[in-house]
Amino acid sequence: MNGVNGVSPLHNFVKAKQKINSTFGDIGKYLEDCNNFLSGCIIADESNEEIKKFTSEVSGFLAQVSGISEVLARDQMKVAFFGRTSNGKSTAVNAMLQDKILPMGIGHTTNCFLSVHGSDLPDAYILTPESNDKRNVKSLSQLAHALCDEKLEHSSLVQVFWPKSRCKMLSEDVVLVDSPGIDVSPDLDLWIDKHCLDADVFVLVANAESTLMVTEKNFFHKVNQRLSRPNIFILNNRWDASASEPDTMELVKNQHLERNISFLVDELKCVDRAQAEDRVFFVSAKETLMTRMQKHQGMPQGGGAIHVEGFPARQLEFENFERKFEECISKSAIQTKFESHAVSGLKVAQTVKVIMEQIVGCAFQQRTRLEKAKKEQEDRLEYIKEQLEMYSHDAKRHIKEITTKVEGQVTEAMTEEIGRLGLLVNEFDHPFHPHPGFLKTYKKELYSHLERGLGRNMTARCSSSQTQVISDAQKDMADRLRALLPPESAEVALDPASSALDFQASYKLDVPSLCIDFQEDIEFHFSLGWQAILRKFLAPHNAGLAIALGANLQRNVQNLVPTAHYQSTEGRTGTSAQASSSREVLKRPEGDEVAVAVIQGLTSLTSRTGTLVVIIGGLIWKTVGWKFIALCGGLYSGVYVIERLRWTNSAKERSFKRQFVEYATEKLQLVVSFTSANCSIQVQQELTSTFVKLKSLVQRAKETLEENIIDLYKEITRLEKIENDAKILRNKASWFESELSQFITEFGLAKSKI
Repeated sequence: MNGVNGVSPLHNFVKAKQKINSTFGDIGKYLEDCNNFLSGCIIADESNEEIKKFTSEVSGFLAQVSGISEVLARDQMKVAFFGRTSNGKSTAVNAMLQDKILPMGIGHTTNCFLSVHGSDLPDAYILTPESNDKRNVKSLSQLAHALCDEKLEHSSLVQVFWPKSRCKMLSEDVVLVDSPGIDVSPDLDLWIDKHCLDADVFVLVANAESTLMVTEKNFFHKVNQRLSRPNIFILNNRWDASASEPDTMELVKNQHLERNISFLVDELKCVDRAQAEDRVFFVSAKETLMTRMQKHQGMPQGGGAIHVEGFPARQLEFENFERKFEECISKSAIQTKFESHAVSGLKVAQTVKVIMEQIVGCAFQQRTRLEKAKKEQEDRLEYIKEQLEMYSHDAKRHIKEITTKVEGQVTEAMTEEIGRLGLLVNEFDHPFHPHPGFLKTYKKELYSHLERGLGRNMTARCSSSQTQVISDAQKDMADRLRALLPPESAEVALDPASSALDFQASYKLDVPSLCIDFQEDIEFHFSLGWQAILRKFLAPHNAGLAIALGANLQRNVQNLVPTAHYQSTEGRTGTSAQASSSREVLKRPEGDEVAVAVIQGLTSLTSRTGTLVVIIGGLIWKTVGWKFIALCGGLYSGVYVIERLRWTNSAKERSFKRQFVEYATEKLQLVVSFTSANCSIQVQQELTSTFVKLKSLVQRAKETLEENIIDLYKEITRLEKIENDAKILRNKASWFESELSQFITEFGLAKSKI
């Protein structure tokens, strides 16, 4: 009963079952991985539908493999024993099990189908139809025996679970099915459908004391119609009866053999003639059972009740049947139960392999496109960085040139406007009165008029050119930076024209602060007064002597140092302190020191004016006489009266404006450079802010590029992972393909029916 090296041929089935079960278990997990992978696989919009189709296909494979795995887990080698009543079917099964398990006896014994399975439990039990309750195996003789009052239906199946430890054959996943006599029921088609379609081997137990009957032939003709080329063994049982007729034994054996072979080859056509000779056996199942039971009971194998002639040959024939049966059922079961599943698994692996190759291709193509786009955007980013740095340097230089030009323009314009300051002041029309309170208001209004006028005139002279310069500069900036922006946003984002039109430089001069120290002198000053004569004729040549003679030169000093505060009247004499101060400021010629000393000595006797009158009057008196003096005094008095009458509010206002123009001119000249610098700063700020704004747009575009590059990098990395995962799954599919191909070859399925 053992094959090569003592290993039973049945073990090939167990080995094949373990291997294919393991393989399909791995395929199931693999398909789950594939399904999960495809469910989360997003490559490109154009491939979404195809990936959905792949996912649906793999889900179908997963269900298919799951079903196959369940079937494979239950698959066993099944052999069904059929024959006429009392031909010894149950005895043959018991002989193979090496114990009396199934009911046996004379006449019609087995009333229903009995299947014997191996069990891992130490105790045997049975399961009846429509019940999961385990019953004692001893009740089998009552349930399945034809003589029992509570008989089951002929097509009913009672399952017998026998400990594997007590029967080696059952430990190899073999199921033996005993049946009622095929001559006791007409429901042969029902029997075949319920119990024969998944059988791997059929054993026809015939009575060697007779020939094959029509009933037996008809049953197997039906089996042959329902199953393509079934594996059938014929046991000519009770061959021990031939021992009583040794003369005719060989003739009868040859007759039975020829008829059996003809039935298998010519009628059923399930095997060829060479194979048929290994499918027919002449045995005595009862003798074999008795011998094996005695052996298990410890009795000598050659002793006991078995002493019939020819027994050793019949025993060897039964063992030969078992060996051939094991080889056949193992090969047949592997083919019938595993071949189609292996081929299906092979097709699944090949299909999934193609799917994963397509996923790899799609991911590679999309990754290549994205890498190209990433390279283009990286080059674009580098170009933007370089150009932006260069443009920034050029813009700073250009803005500096423009601000220098604007500063010079404003300086020139303001200098001209200061030269025309008198016209602007004369345009001021406001009621004038010398009262101090009124003068305060007058000054305030004059300052505002001057500030507005200067600002208006400066704006009129410079605004247009400044606007044009700014506009041109901004346009140049926009044109240069536009090339760095994406086409869709370049035209909308860069439009600095409105900004240039809105720009207006501020020329706020703050005249009130500049003229805060201005002190007007609108008192009447006779043009031919002593001090006026000294100031006009003597002071330019000898200021010290003019002061000594009583000239008040503080007005001239005021013109040089505007911050001095003073009041002067024609008839007021200076104090000694003022005279001393003036003498310190103005240097006298050395040749006049004696005359000055004499004159200053006289000042101690009387007032300076009186002294001068006496001196000059005396000189003139002696020179021309009193008539001429009287005439000159009259003319002098007339001139004085005329000038005094003409010193009206208008004259005072004109004098005030003249003094203010002189004062403001000096003051404004001091702030020309400050004002022009301030204006240039405004232009610089305007252009700088414009460039910063335009640069910020480019910066945002650069940041967008950087974000896009990061997104592309992430997407490329994700596609690389998809590609690598798909390659791994493809390689696994190739491995399963190799495993299943090896399985088919290893177990002789390469040329079997597919």
